[in-house]
Amino acid sequence: MTTRKKVKPTLAQVRGKYFFDIAALATSAEVGPIVIYHALTRQPIIKSNAEKILQALTELYQSQGQIFTLENVDIVLTEEALVLWIIRATHQQSTEQGTLVDEYYFVYARNQEHAETLSRNWLEQFSPLVGSSFTARPEGLQIGHIQVPGYLN
Repeated sequence: MTTRKKVKPTLAQVRGKYFFDIAALATSAEVGPIVIYHALTRQPIIKSNAEKILQALTELYQSQGQIFTLENVDIVLTEEALVLWIIRATHQQSTEQGTLVDEYYFVYARNQEHAETLSRNWLEQFSPLVGSSFTARPEGLQIGHIQVPGYLN
């Protein structure tokens, strides 16, 4: 006997069934409209904002007995999403001139410390390493015609 995991609707799917005005919901939830847009388009938002949105939505539809929580609505949370990190390593090229070269590496990580751990082996290959930097890119990255998503959940 196989058990099926119940799929939670996204906020956009909830909006299809229970219409709400984005600006009005944002005001009621005390968040900016951009936070509502991020939740609707499945971009990560912080958990406290997600809870405020769902509480405001519950209050809006309480006469119909609807209760909206993170247990029954799928919202991508910053705390649970893996964000794209770009790691830049600056090292000296092994030539007589000692030209500095930048190389890049991408990882999905929870935070900078996690990105550093994931990229440690890659960084070790550059000797001497002049410097390195870690940049979070939750908005993603476009390289030519290739779109790299900003997060995984």
